Amino acid sequence: MRVLVVLIVSFFISVPSFAQLGGMLKKAKDKASSQAQSSSFDGTAIQPDACISNVEGRLKSINETYYPKFQKDPKGYLSGPSALWFARKDFEAARYFYTGGKEGYGRPGARVCDMGPATLDPRYKDLKPKVEAAEAKIKEMEKAKGYEFVGVKDNNILYKEIKTGKELSADESGNL
Repeated sequence: MRVLVVLIVSFFISVPSFAQLGGMLKKAKDKASSQAQSSSFDGTAIQPDACISNVEGRLKSINETYYPKFQKDPKGYLSGPSALWFARKDFEAARYFYTGGKEGYGRPGARVCDMGPATLDPRYKDLKPKVEAAEAKIKEMEKAKGYEFVGVKDNNILYKEIKTGKELSADESGNL
């Protein structure tokens, strides 16, 4: 019985009073309100930080995974199934978020930064040289395999053979 009384008293001592709880809720509400005033979010666009981290993450996979493997063993790496396609896909997905869905590989109707990140956030200016450097690496890999990137059509990444100029189908491109 004595233990039960101690537990009940301890519970009431540790529970904040309604006044304290009300104060904590008011602070949280004020903080949320001030954040909402500084940046509005209507649910249709991803916030710029998410776009930036998406671009950076995809460029990181090119710079730290795909390209180093290519440098170590170009023929061996490029002979792997869809190795070139995955590298280009990551780059085009980075471009998709970098341009606010205007260019690149991404699901139509996907939530992106509305106007294109470069106009929304000055941090994107720092990404531009990184995007250009990653594209140069991808082009080097494509050229080594004898293909040139044509573009993204109907959310398919398409290539053509450099020697013949023959454009490949989406299935053929996906196997590079």
